[in-house]
Amino acid sequence: MVIFVSSRACDTHLCTRGKPKMGCCSYVVKRRNRYYFRMRLPTDLGLILRRTHLIASLGTSDAHNAKINASRLFFSLACFLETLRLRMTHELNTDRTDQSPAELLALGAFELGRQYQMGVEELRIEFNLKLKAMVTSVQAQMVPGDTAVWEMASAPQPAPMLTRQVDHPHYTQMTNETVSVEMPPSIISTHTVEEARPRNLIPSSPVWHTLRTAFMRDKPDLEKKTIWSYDQAFDIWIKLIGDKAIRDIRRGDVKVFADFLRDKENPRGGKLSHATIQRSVGHIKTFMSWAVAAGSVEDDGFEKVSIRSLTKEERMGDEDRRAFTQSEVSMLFHSRLFTEECSPSEEATRWFLAIAALTGARTEEIAMAPSQFVWVDDVLCMDLRKVGTKTPAAPRLIPLLGDLLKMGIVEWAAKQSARGFTLVQPDVKQKSAPAWSKFLNRYLDKTVTKDPTLALYSLRHSFRQMLRAGNIGDELCDKIFGHSSGKVGAGYGRDLSADEARLFLAGVKPHVSLQHLWQ
Repeated sequence: MVIFVSSRACDTHLCTRGKPKMGCCSYVVKRRNRYYFRMRLPTDLGLILRRTHLIASLGTSDAHNAKINASRLFFSLACFLETLRLRMTHELNTDRTDQSPAELLALGAFELGRQYQMGVEELRIEFNLKLKAMVTSVQAQMVPGDTAVWEMASAPQPAPMLTRQVDHPHYTQMTNETVSVEMPPSIISTHTVEEARPRNLIPSSPVWHTLRTAFMRDKPDLEKKTIWSYDQAFDIWIKLIGDKAIRDIRRGDVKVFADFLRDKENPRGGKLSHATIQRSVGHIKTFMSWAVAAGSVEDDGFEKVSIRSLTKEERMGDEDRRAFTQSEVSMLFHSRLFTEECSPSEEATRWFLAIAALTGARTEEIAMAPSQFVWVDDVLCMDLRKVGTKTPAAPRLIPLLGDLLKMGIVEWAAKQSARGFTLVQPDVKQKSAPAWSKFLNRYLDKTVTKDPTLALYSLRHSFRQMLRAGNIGDELCDKIFGHSSGKVGAGYGRDLSADEARLFLAGVKPHVSLQHLWQ
């Protein structure tokens, strides 16, 4: 097979990689147990065919025969190319040492345009036919081996650099002497030929952070909390690498981000957790993978960037959050919000904490929970069927414990509904889940403990302990808690029944007595 291609790295050179199996021959390469002839064309002659290399199958898998065949092809090709160069240089004076009348005439013809372009295309076709004839003649003299099939890749465009030389009589003579070779359509190559593109024609690359909007449009199912997390990571990365073009970003830029998070102080004490770093760096990796898939940047192994390893404490602990102890729960429900008069906004904060402790709902679920409750037979439930989205089991009903009813949650919900607010909406402007989490974590630091492993989400851990202590069964625990167990039986009877709601109320109790909140 004969193929003209742009410059590419060879797969395996017998003379440069590994132990040579035969004498040095730099024009022989091996691909998939077959030997090929590969030679770079001289620059001045390559302009005619608009190709940089000639690749031809040597028709054998034997190294010794490949060398012999390559030598014959090399000498034939060298003679052909040298003859072509002599005609161009000596007779047409293409080195511009002197401008002959023929060259001046050609320059004038160049300005005419289309007529000349058609002549160049005819010249290119003639050269290709003559080269095919030369390769075919060498094939007949090759050492017997595997059957060789020769193919010629067609060139779709003429070579503009040589258009001024078409009308010279010596070119006419040379093309008339071309050997006519009939090639059946079946052996014409269908390989796509890639042309080298000048550097100044490479399109400009956009600044990386201008692609954030397009990236987010391709991920319409992201939760608000996740979008906020992405924005946090992007904002930090902008400060670290600036307005760098997307195509100029390398693996080291992602590593800079990972190292920054490794050394960053946690506002609540200590360093950022391994899980936080992993999540944030994962956001950047996901963005770069999207950019690679979009063709905006070359893959520089962004996924290979590693973050710091786990500390001993992180290895020993399964999670970076723990449950409240009984004394800490008591401290929370005896804090200022629960024992003193509160403003309307502080009252919403008090109910947020109470609901989180006695329903186990997620922060984002409580922030958007409706102020209308629903009845399941004779049991009043909080409705999370439209706001629970984290798992397939997240849309659910949670029975309201007697302690919440005695604290006056029904009256509070009615007041919120009359205002047109959600269950814990403090004022006209809705507060987001991240804002609630940040605000309440600071409150817990002041009133309970500054332990970084204790946070608002720890109330959900404590509620899970309440469910286990109630001995209501794992499936009902997961149904109330909003967890997907993955078991086949969990998909049956997914809705909460009245009997299940009563079983929950009968078995689940708070860790401490809360009578002081309504007496």
